[in-house]
This record gives sequence, structure tokens and C-alpha cells, in this order.
Amino acid sequence: MRRSEKVKVGFTLFNASRYFLVYALGKIYATAPLIKYHMRVAVITDTANNEHYIRYLESFAKGCLGDMVLSDSAHKYDCAVIFGSYKQERGKPAHRGKGKIINSGMPYVQIETQLIGRPITSALHDEFRVGVNGFLWDDARWGFEHIQTDRAEKVFGRNGYDFKKEWKTTGDDVLLCMQKVGDASLRGLDIFKWTHETVKLLRDNTDRKILVRPHPLYRKKTIHQNLREQLEQIENVHWQESDLKKENFVPIEKQLENVWCSVTYTSGTGVDAVLNGTPNIACDSGSMVYDVSSKDVREIEDPFRGSKEEWANKIAHCQWSLEEFESGECWEHVSKSI
Repeated sequence: MRRSEKVKVGFTLFNASRYFLVYALGKIYATAPLIKYHMRVAVITDTANNEHYIRYLESFAKGCLGDMVLSDSAHKYDCAVIFGSYKQERGKPAHRGKGKIINSGMPYVQIETQLIGRPITSALHDEFRVGVNGFLWDDARWGFEHIQTDRAEKVFGRNGYDFKKEWKTTGDDVLLCMQKVGDASLRGLDIFKWTHETVKLLRDNTDRKILVRPHPLYRKKTIHQNLREQLEQIENVHWQESDLKKENFVPIEKQLENVWCSVTYTSGTGVDAVLNGTPNIACDSGSMVYDVSSKDVREIEDPFRGSKEEWANKIAHCQWSLEEFESGECWEHVSKSI
């Protein structure tokens, strides 16, 4: 074989090899997005302060194939899972554990209290709010760009609610709901000052009876009593008993029957109101019903009564059951936001 023929054959073999390599690599790169990277997930045990919360974390760990570890070991992982909200000023071990994760800057999944069908008389839940890097409407990643169009039917249905329920256009009272003193969802707000100022603004914009409902878990009882005395000096303002153990306690769902509009900051009572068809005014964008509420107290006589369907499907992707924890369905959704 002449040299020119050898060279030609050599180039042909080279080009064939090159073509195969490019083709093979192209196939690899084309399929790479389809190969799921398994994140190393640290489920942080010292963010839960009782055995029930530990069991909830165990269920989540099962679905995400995570490891149950202490917060000191979280740096070995790609993301963490914590239980409950974080209050920096609290010195309990569970808050210290959450603080280590949140202050580290690593991505985390936050499991919080139930939204739709939340139990009032028990701290135990079968379903939970689950967000990435937060737990409020405006600060967490909820994966709304990955929603399933039929999830609202599923979540609302199993909790006994019809998200298509019409808004009420009747009712007499305005119900202002306070929150637990120092609650993380207040984000540093003085709930006593907010209540006083909001009642005065309401009084300037409506003649309706105003009911002030404190949170059932009283803290700062003396300040509560002082606030009550100040508010009851304002015309047609009344203090509603909310202590579960008192005879004149009225369940929130019963009280909402005669309410024209509720007024909340980030309280879960806003969710209760909207689910029952009662218009709501949400005074902070962290409220889980912010998209289906009025934002200004001065709208008290003409509150928002628009469509709830888009919001219903979104909030249904914020709440997951223990079964969905263990099956991995919850993790499948939230991991897309990490």
C-alpha cells in the first residue's frame, strides 16, 4: 500500500473514531438531565423537642432517603430538614439546632404546622406545611412552578373542605385575631401595639362591632389585661374569651358564622376564615392567605371576594400528609426548589 493510501486510511479511521466519540458524548450529555442526582439529606433530630416531632422527621427521612443526624453533622450534607419555626431569642436546644442550620446558609426544608384543617385543641398533626428556606407565603420556596392542577381537590377533599365555597356577603361583626406573643411568623412585630393601632383604624372605617380574639396560648397576661382595658374604652369593641378551658370559650369555626370580615396579621385564623367563605384582611405579605385577602384595613366594608381557585391549588402544594412524607411524594416536589 502506498504511503498516500495509508494516510487516507488513517484519517478515515481517525474520523470514524472521532465521530463515535462525539456521538457517544452527545448521548451522555443529552441524557444527563434525566439522571437524578441523589442529594445527601440531613434530617436534624435536635430541631424537634418531643417524640412526636421526632417521628414526623423519621417519616420524612424515609421518603427522602435522608439520615437522622444532629445539627453538628449537617455540614457533611447537601441540605437539611428541620422541624418548626426558629426564634433566635429562645435558648431551648431545638431552637439552637435550627439556628445552626439557618445561620449556616445551607438550603433547608422546614416542616411547620398544618394549614388546611388544622386541629385547634391538639398540637399533634397528620399533615404539615413544608417549604424550602422558610415557612411563610413570601419567604419560602413552595415550588409553584411545578404544581399539579388536581392537587387542590385532593388536599381540600381529604380535610373536609370545598375550596370553591362561595364568599359570604352577610355577617355583623369584625373579628380581629391576635397571635401568640413572640411567634416567629410575626417577624419581630409587637402584637399588642399592632392590635391597638388596628382596632383604632377599624373604628375610623366601620361602625360594626369589633371582637378582639387573643391567642389561646396566653403569654404576658398582665399586658393582655392592660390591652383589654384600653380597647374596651373604645366604642363597641369587645374582648372575646379564647381560653379553651373557660366555659364561655367559642370555637373559631362557630365564631366565624356571624363574622362579616376577619382581620389578621399572619395568623392561621386567616386560613380558617377563607376556607369558611369569610372575607379576610391580611396585614402582612407573609400570610398564607395574602393572595385572597384585602391588604388594607380601610377596605373593611368592601373586602376582597375574588377567585380562590389559583390560590387553592398553590396552598395545596404547601401541605403534605405523613403518607406523602414516607412515599417520597412530598420530597419529589420540594426537592425541585433546592
